[in-house]
Amino acid sequence: MENKHRKYMELAIELARKGLGKVSPNPMVGCVIVKNGVIIAKGYHCYFGGPHAEAETLKSARERANQATMYVNLEPCCHTDKKTPPCVPKIINAGIKEVIVAMKDPNPEVSGKGIKTLRHYGIKCKVGLLQKKAEELNRAYIKWITKKMPFVILKSAVSLDGKIATRTGDSKWITSRQSREVVYRLRSQVDSVLVGANTIIKDNPSLTAHRMGRNPVRIVIDPKLKIPLSAKIFNTNLSQTILITKEQNKQSAYLKRLESRGVRLLKFLTKNGRINFKQIMYELAKDNIASVLVEGGGETNALALEDGVVDEVMFFIAPKIIGGRAAKTPVEGEGIDRISQAINFKFTEIKRLGSDVLVHGQLQ
Repeated sequence: MENKHRKYMELAIELARKGLGKVSPNPMVGCVIVKNGVIIAKGYHCYFGGPHAEAETLKSARERANQATMYVNLEPCCHTDKKTPPCVPKIINAGIKEVIVAMKDPNPEVSGKGIKTLRHYGIKCKVGLLQKKAEELNRAYIKWITKKMPFVILKSAVSLDGKIATRTGDSKWITSRQSREVVYRLRSQVDSVLVGANTIIKDNPSLTAHRMGRNPVRIVIDPKLKIPLSAKIFNTNLSQTILITKEQNKQSAYLKRLESRGVRLLKFLTKNGRINFKQIMYELAKDNIASVLVEGGGETNALALEDGVVDEVMFFIAPKIIGGRAAKTPVEGEGIDRISQAINFKFTEIKRLGSDVLVHGQLQ
């Protein structure tokens, strides 16, 4: 029986994954309804503002849902402070006899309350089946809800000897087309991509998903307003752009021109000549940005790591030796004095991408 439960929950999690890059800042949720050992309906939360997974699946099941079992990877919601109506009353009214939930909702408006209400109406509830897998799926949502900060992935493309460009600044292309396509797809799955001014000045990227999905919000940090107005990043027809600069620039004519183009401005006080990444992330979270992909150069990456906002790293390693003491590396800044001060990650994935190797790590 336990294996059957796992099978249906695995399916619910896979269905939920279809919402990746489409439902944020909402969680990804999948739902499976089973009766007499037969799946009678399945569904998932397809887009932000759309029907929740449970409601979509119950609509498909109709009267067959009576006395059936529901599998869902996240606790059904019961609060009304949102765009869509709560799912718990729909489950009760449909006559569902049992709800198996992978994890409780970390949102304090829901956490435990949905399950408590279902049990109050005589519906059996089991919680915790494949919980770790469910938490991994919605790790960005969990951090956004509990810490009021987006989930941050730091990505870099490097040579075998750890260089991101030659001594002259040339970097196209270190890694293979397969690696770049993975990055484009990743951009379509996160809410935003963040870089520093030097990356824009050197490469003039558009930072889009290259037609592999929806384009992310583009975020660029430019305290000194060095980026030319002709940069592709300021074409807001492609996607929203947020420029982060220092408070002292608020009267700048340059900024007024950007605002007239639809660029959103965030201004922060600087300390020791730089902007604190935690302040940036708190502000982005308020704007419903639940995930950030940092694609900066060595200085931007170093500051993000130094300020403790990075949750995961993705290094795409090409079988090339660049060399040169002046060649740029993925993490620069001041560095540390002792190995014991290093930021530790654990490898969660190592795989081949064409001629390259992807190393994926999570903060320990």
